[in-house]
Amino acid sequence: MWGICFDSKLFQCVVEYETCTDSTTVNIVYPVEGLLIAADKIRKLENPPQFFNGELVSPVNHPEIVGVIREIGWHFNNQDYMYFITVNGRKRNKRYYNKDLIKQ
Repeated sequence: MWGICFDSKLFQCVVEYETCTDSTTVNIVYPVEGLLIAADKIRKLENPPQFFNGELVSPVNHPEIVGVIREIGWHFNNQDYMYFITVNGRKRNKRYYNKDLIKQ
């Protein structure tokens, strides 16, 4: 499952998690593995992100540029995933949304 973490260790990060058998804690799988957090510190997201870390993508308006997803975030006002990419080893500061990127 995917959610937003409100624990101080991963505050406002998009995380993939598994609910533990006791239902009071969750095991974080992404972006770090093996971290246990209280279940009430996670806000569940309905859908998984369209793109994942390490995937090759291009901006829709510049298909000649190929980048790698380096970070996945959540835009609270737009209620949508946002992505940050690296192009030729350089971090781009621009936020990209699902509609802005295509897979390579």
